[in-house]
Amino acid sequence: MRWSKRVLLAGLMLLTGCANMMSSSVSEATLERHLQKAVADFDREQLRAGSPLSLTLDSTDITVGPEGRDTVLLEVAGQATFSALASRLPADIELSLEGTPYFDAEEGAIYIRRLQLLDSRVNAPWMPIDLTPVTQMAARLVAQRLETVPVYRLDEAGWGTRALARGMTLRTEPGRLVFAPGR
Repeated sequence: MRWSKRVLLAGLMLLTGCANMMSSSVSEATLERHLQKAVADFDREQLRAGSPLSLTLDSTDITVGPEGRDTVLLEVAGQATFSALASRLPADIELSLEGTPYFDAEEGAIYIRRLQLLDSRVNAPWMPIDLTPVTQMAARLVAQRLETVPVYRLDEAGWGTRALARGMTLRTEPGRLVFAPGR
């Protein structure tokens, strides 16, 4: 009798987890907070590894599903610092990017991939010339880095959530990313 109650309880917990995952979503505000933290963490790791590019975000604005499209719009502003020949060359950056949300079930992480640069501005006071040709290159470097940083991770402590996520897909709705049962 005790054993059957435990099995029943485990089954109920599993069903509750399934129901929660089926109705789970991630809001734009949550994505913005996670992206800023993820970029800061990633930047620290890259600097320790000797990367010449440092990226600090001052503001992040994420729009999920603009105009009903299956995309995410990122508006970011901050500083990029290029280290070259024992010099640190800071530049203020503003980027507008659009990409496709991608859910990696093995990692339990959401990425924004296939980022397209829509608009960019780079202000580097150390360079007294027109930066228009350099701006596109700098913006692409930042976009490449952003593609490798997850904008959200499922709760690592909840093994049930991560196990259930393997059967889930991700879709966009205006203002949020929604987990749905896989097909």
